[in-house]
Amino acid sequence: MTINHKEEQSNLAASMKYSAVVRARHFLHITWLQEFGHHVRLATHVLFSDFVKSAGVEFYPLGGDPKVLAAYMARNKGLPLAPGEFILHRKQFKAIMESILPACTEPDVQTGAPFRAQAIIANPPAYGQAHVAEALGVPLHVLFTVPWTPTNEFPPPIAHLPKTPGNRVSYVLVDLLISWILRDLINDLRTSKLKLPPIPYLSMYCGSLYHLPTGYMWSRHVLPKPKDWGPLVDVVGYCFLNDGSKYQPPEALVNWMKKGAKPIYIGFGSMLLDDPKKTTEIILAALKSTGQRGILSRGWGDLGVCECFQLVSEVADYVFLLEDCPHDWLFPQCSAVVS
Repeated sequence: MTINHKEEQSNLAASMKYSAVVRARHFLHITWLQEFGHHVRLATHVLFSDFVKSAGVEFYPLGGDPKVLAAYMARNKGLPLAPGEFILHRKQFKAIMESILPACTEPDVQTGAPFRAQAIIANPPAYGQAHVAEALGVPLHVLFTVPWTPTNEFPPPIAHLPKTPGNRVSYVLVDLLISWILRDLINDLRTSKLKLPPIPYLSMYCGSLYHLPTGYMWSRHVLPKPKDWGPLVDVVGYCFLNDGSKYQPPEALVNWMKKGAKPIYIGFGSMLLDDPKKTTEIILAALKSTGQRGILSRGWGDLGVCECFQLVSEVADYVFLLEDCPHDWLFPQCSAVVS
C-alpha cells in the first residue's frame, strides 16, 4: 500500500501517499487511512481489480498469478522441493518483484496522476518490498495473516516442521533458503532497477523483515502473541470490511432462504481443491443424509462443479450455489459455517 504526500497538514499529521503492496483481498481494510486525508494505492493482482476499485481505492496491478501460488500450496503445504516447483515459483516471484517499484512510483493507470510512495505497507511474500523501500528511502511496515517473525514457541508454518527446541533457528534457515533461491533475482532488481549495490553471495541479509514493525491479523484468543516477540511486533486482530450494510442480495438467494430453515454455509475461499467434483459430491451427500440445507460458495476451488446440479432437480431445494456475498450479511442468517 502506498501513500502520496499532500501539501496541506491535518490535525494528526501531514497527508501522505501510501502504497500497499499485497497479495490478497484481506488487506483492503487499510484504506481507512484515507479517512485521515492520506492517499492510498492498493497494489495487488489484477484478479482483485474490481473489488479494490469498488471500495473507492486506487488500484495498481501487481505481477504474478495468485491462483498458481494457491494451487501449489494446496498440493504441497509448504516450501518447494522439486526442481519444477522451484522454476514455477521463481517465475511468479520475479513477476511480483518487478512490479513493486512501478506500484510505488508510476502514475495512476487510469488518470495519469503522478504518484510516489512515502510509506509502504506490504506482506512478506511480496518479495522485493524491502529493497524498494531502501531505494526510495521510505518506511516499510509489514502486515500479514501468517506468522513470519522468529519465535521459540512454534516453527514457521510454511515449512511444516515439527515443534523442536530449535524453532527460532528454523525461521532463519527458511529465510536463508528463500533468499538463496531468489538471490540472483533480488540482485538483478537491486542493480538494474533500484541502482543499489548487490548483496554479497555469502551475506546473511537478503531483505529480511525481522527488524521492521509488523502487525499480524488474527485474534490473540486464537494465537496469543509469543512472549519472545518484541515491541515492534503486535497481534492486531482480524480485519473486517463490513460490506453487509450496503449489500443487495439477489432475489433468487432471498427467495431460497425464505423457503426453509437456516442453511449451513460451506466455502473455502481462495483455497484450491484437488478434486472439486468429489468434494462437492461429499458435501451434497452429507447435507442430504442429515436433512440440512446448504449454501455452497464456489470460491477458487470451484465448488459446485458437479453433474448433480444438472441431473437432480431436488438439489435446488436444499442447496444454493453462491458466487460471492459479504460474510457479515450472510453468516447471521446461517445456522453454521464450514470454512
